[in-house]
Amino acid sequence: MSSIGYVDHLLRNPEQVTTDVQDEKKVRHNTSACARVFVGLSVFYGLIMGSQGLIHGRPEGWKFALASAVKLPLLFLLTLAICLPLLYVLNVLIGPRVGFRALLGLLIASVSATGIVLASFALIVLFFMFSTTNYHFIKLLNSGVFVAAGLYGVWFLRSGMGQIGGGPNEVEPGERASKGTETIVTWWLVTYGIVGAQMAWLMRPFIGNPDNPFAIFRAQESNIYISILNSIGKLMGVS
Repeated sequence: MSSIGYVDHLLRNPEQVTTDVQDEKKVRHNTSACARVFVGLSVFYGLIMGSQGLIHGRPEGWKFALASAVKLPLLFLLTLAICLPLLYVLNVLIGPRVGFRALLGLLIASVSATGIVLASFALIVLFFMFSTTNYHFIKLLNSGVFVAAGLYGVWFLRSGMGQIGGGPNEVEPGERASKGTETIVTWWLVTYGIVGAQMAWLMRPFIGNPDNPFAIFRAQESNIYISILNSIGKLMGVS
């Protein structure tokens, strides 16, 4: 199946994707296919996200676009690498005791689903980049896109873990196993969100403030939540 065909497969058949990652004969192929989809689409969206300066003629605009295209997939992969051990341990201690390869495959599938939603917004983001030079508006627009894509990825992971935890091979009592699955997914997603937000802040800039010269990384200051509130204030003219 081609990468484009696998994108359609992920969208139309999430239950089958979850079933396939539990199959020892299929998990490697499916994880590899999901990884290709994720890398390709996240690089694509990163390139669009970092193109604001390039579109409006900044001499270093191409550097922001290239850096963002490289850093966006790294952002997701590093966050996964940091949080995966916690999910695996909770999965073993509380349930549903999924094998490591199956768990990794499901996580890669969920970030691939996130990447698909990100890429689907790319042309809309590009349109607004051509339409305005307001940095704070573009930053908030991208933040909203990430929230929407992240929510779909959360749904994909929750559904997959629920399918595994409630499967026919689950040990008794099924009710207890189901609650255990829900508990570990909830707490892990909270942890993943916090780590991911901080990782994004540490790896900034992704868009590039027109008032600052190009830099691969910015000096550590403040935090992502204060930065977003500051952008909202500037966009509304209150700060």
